[in-house]
Amino acid sequence: MFVPAIISLFYKENDIWAFIISALFTSSFGFILEIVTKPKEHSKEIERKEGFLIAAMAWFAASLFGAIPYLIYGVFNNPIDAWFESVAGFTTTGATALVNIEALPNGILFWRSFSQWLGGMGIIVLGIAILPRLAVGGMQLMGLEAPGPTTEKITPRIAETAKKLWGLYVLLSIVLVVLLLFAGMPAFDSVLQALSTLSTGGFSPKNLSVGSYNSPLIDAIITIFMFIAGTNFVLLYWSLRGDLKKITKNSEFKFYLLINLAVILVVSAELWTTIYPSIFEALRYGSFQVISISTGSGFTTANYDIWPSFSKWFLLLLMFFGGCAGSTTGSIKIIRIMVLFKKGYQELHKIIYPRAVMPIRVNSKPISDDVVSSIASFFIIYLFIFLVSTLVVMAAEDLPIITAISACAASLGNVGPGLGQVGPIGNYSELTSFTKIALSLLMIIGRLELFTILVIFTPTFWRK
Repeated sequence: MFVPAIISLFYKENDIWAFIISALFTSSFGFILEIVTKPKEHSKEIERKEGFLIAAMAWFAASLFGAIPYLIYGVFNNPIDAWFESVAGFTTTGATALVNIEALPNGILFWRSFSQWLGGMGIIVLGIAILPRLAVGGMQLMGLEAPGPTTEKITPRIAETAKKLWGLYVLLSIVLVVLLLFAGMPAFDSVLQALSTLSTGGFSPKNLSVGSYNSPLIDAIITIFMFIAGTNFVLLYWSLRGDLKKITKNSEFKFYLLINLAVILVVSAELWTTIYPSIFEALRYGSFQVISISTGSGFTTANYDIWPSFSKWFLLLLMFFGGCAGSTTGSIKIIRIMVLFKKGYQELHKIIYPRAVMPIRVNSKPISDDVVSSIASFFIIYLFIFLVSTLVVMAAEDLPIITAISACAASLGNVGPGLGQVGPIGNYSELTSFTKIALSLLMIIGRLELFTILVIFTPTFWRK
């Protein structure tokens, strides 16, 4: 929190005290926890049950403390609104309860994007990288926070892996800032846009998001980097080290590329025949919005709420897909979708050849039945939570069904904007506090991949 305080000092704005007070309060609380929880003997390996609780509590704590600057400065009078904005930041959802973003001081604007950047790669992964004490049992914690059914390591030591991933994250952020500067975006906006793009967060310093710059070049640069951010960062690391086969032969990445290209072509073709006079404009706006929604970035360059229904339903469907495992995206993830398709094909094959043995393979390696079962369970629970939450929101709010559906899908999938009242030119400010709490919980549950949160509420978790 001292980082946005420095930004406020640089711009000589009066929100500096909000961050200084928040930083002192947060760090004081942290020092107290450090003293209270100091081990009396040598640190032991963190067990799986402890890991679930630590991961859940860490994210709840981050979002609660992250709301303090909003309250102290007076951005929100309602603590629920401040918490909602903080949760949307750290979970990289990008849903906002703000009406006039451009009226905020630069320190607050920076904090919104900075919180997304911290949450994108993971606050626990950051902790493992800089705090030696968390390296004990770090793999356990990192596995619970990392997006996707598996956790890949770059090096045998988990702390070293965390450092390399964060190093790549910082490098890509710097490259994007430089490119946006060359494209004509103001320096401060370039930094904020880069922080929110690499984290696939969606917070923008402008009320009209990326569309306010009205630049095809800026649109293209951000589209490319949103797609990069939706790729497994371990694959990106090896690719930058020269091992391009890691990414070109990766079946998940190829499926990720294929789905996005197919939807871009379909949506752009319809936009060309209905809204935009040229194929270039249709591709420009269509590709940006498809990549933005599929990766959960949530940026907008056009009011897609007025697009034809066919394209809007495609965008709504993409809210459930997400990017690759090990990326900064949310939702179900491409690898799970791919395995479910393979499982469906396997069952069809068994109907014709009952005795045939056809294992499900990913990257030429067979996937165990336990992993397939876990993925199927995840998919069923994900849809169940989505349906129940939609019914709850519809019962609590007098909303059109498309608004309720898209709000829950966008929150659980960490996308941000939805359709209707919470669409590209709308926001979540008019929703009741109850609905904002429900959507905030969906954001956290979605960011921690369901099981990390849900397992805490089972009776067996609390048995010794």
